[in-house]
Amino acid sequence: MESQVAKKTNAGALATINLRADMGKGAEEIKADDVSTPILKILHQLSPECNERDAKHVTGSKPGMIYASGFGKLISGQEGLNIIVAHSQTRFPEWQERGDSASAPVGVHVEIPKDAVEERNGRYRLPNGNYVEKTAYFYVLAIVDKELKPAVIPMRSSNLSPARELNNLIKNLRVTDEKGSFNPATYSAVYNLKTVGKTSGSKSWHVYRPSRVRNLDIGETADAGMYEMAAQLQKQVSKGAARPKYAPAEKAKDIV
Repeated sequence: MESQVAKKTNAGALATINLRADMGKGAEEIKADDVSTPILKILHQLSPECNERDAKHVTGSKPGMIYASGFGKLISGQEGLNIIVAHSQTRFPEWQERGDSASAPVGVHVEIPKDAVEERNGRYRLPNGNYVEKTAYFYVLAIVDKELKPAVIPMRSSNLSPARELNNLIKNLRVTDEKGSFNPATYSAVYNLKTVGKTSGSKSWHVYRPSRVRNLDIGETADAGMYEMAAQLQKQVSKGAARPKYAPAEKAKDIV
């Protein structure tokens, strides 16, 4: 859609409507509680989306695929998903034990609680019986069917290592201008997330394999638009106006 649209007035003259000048109008009172960000996840053998008898079954789903219920798209783990990372953060969501827990954490800690006891794989036990789990959250623009879709990718447990790999790719990116070399914003490049299988005894699962595809060329209109859209998402995350979809507003507040 063009940013300016010519509109005929009653007098027959043309008035110019500038969409950019009106950007954001009408949404000023939309708060964090009113919006949510779809979660992207890797499907496993026990995922309900892969179980034909489950109400959440998704036709065509297979272990190792990437899926987001928010926009109902299955992505091949072999081809991977191209993303622009708007914001990266580490948090410690608090969960009840499986069987007692809802699909959302009961809270999200910014730091490891002082009374938590470390167990394994980034998990810490609390005195109340719940546990917190170190989780890397990547707020991204997922490139799906040539469209940009805001999403969040939580990485925990065996995916903490791929999360570090992606963070390393982001931190090691360098660009050069007339003043020299520097590390640009996280959303200065397109990354790809494939999935690879892992096994241990009788257990099998999949993890992400990140790679950098290319740097954005902000001299190009399309790339500049992607950069600006990612910058807006980053601002929303920083203000707390973008949160994972699984977290109800009353349970999603950070616990400092």
